[in-house]
Amino acid sequence: MEMKLRHKPFESPYEELIHPHLYRVRDNLFLVQFKVMKVLPAFNIVRRAMDRGEIKQDSLVVDTSSGTFALGLALVCHHFKLKLKIVSDPALDKNLKARLEDLGAQVVVVEQPDEQGNYQSKRLQVVKQIVEENKNAFWCNQYDNPDNLQSYSLIADLIAEKIGDQVSLVGAVGSGGSTSGIIQALRDRNPDSKMIAVDTFGSVLFGLNDSKRQLRGLGNSVVPKNLKHDLYDEVHWVSARLAYSWTRNLHRKHAIYAGGTTGACYGVADFLSRNSPDETFVFIGPDDGVRYMETIYNDDWLRENQFLLASNELVEPQECIGPWDVSGSPHDWAFMKWNRKSAL
Repeated sequence: MEMKLRHKPFESPYEELIHPHLYRVRDNLFLVQFKVMKVLPAFNIVRRAMDRGEIKQDSLVVDTSSGTFALGLALVCHHFKLKLKIVSDPALDKNLKARLEDLGAQVVVVEQPDEQGNYQSKRLQVVKQIVEENKNAFWCNQYDNPDNLQSYSLIADLIAEKIGDQVSLVGAVGSGGSTSGIIQALRDRNPDSKMIAVDTFGSVLFGLNDSKRQLRGLGNSVVPKNLKHDLYDEVHWVSARLAYSWTRNLHRKHAIYAGGTTGACYGVADFLSRNSPDETFVFIGPDDGVRYMETIYNDDWLRENQFLLASNELVEPQECIGPWDVSGSPHDWAFMKWNRKSAL
């Protein structure tokens, strides 16, 4: 079933990328799947900045991303004929880099990580330097810009219309925009809707210590302002190898070709929906699997990087009483009841 937005943000050859499809995976489990979900916040950020006069035709649009936000922003800037500079890191795969450059974006790759082995803080330093050196630069600042969060109310409308307004939403958290934005709008309709966050080990978003993260596309080394901690009921931390195994299972069992963040959300949502058959679960898929043909869908790559989960290996979630109970542990999957509290 295809979900159409009532108000089309713009007409372009890439318009289909922002129309999510709705899949019923099981009786009480649904997937809202995008090709490039980040086109939505990219469009909202750029369009509103143009309306306010903060972006003009000669402006340089700048932000940091190694994944789908970079692609979404490149598509939007291509549409509006705006100059774009993306600051990324070695996690940016060569095919995506080539696509960004084909769309006219200039890509700056930060080669040296910080002391924890992550690149986020170094990327942000470069962005700030670019903005300081270019008087016509506009920093989208996806992590803190409220126009990111507000763009997702349309998705909440679609979920409420097609599935219902009382759901348990499962979504990966990076900037906090999609999960905080959707659940905030859903709770305006029904305050009993739940929000389950999917994060990864080494991410600081819900109180873990900053350390090297293997699973990309979610997690963060900084806590964004768009992450509204008091909206979340539960937090799950999953490893890269488990998320990739779930991604492949989603394809094998349901013929849904998606990326690793979708797979991470699927595994958590599948587990929860089986244990709570009276609840309706919806998980968010931010992109399809095309970018991951050489990695997640390649057994040789998984084996070489020690991400291949044995077919007979059973992984169970370990409940923790707080973030301090998770840090440094060798778990593939840990979770805790967050209970809508503010950040620890």
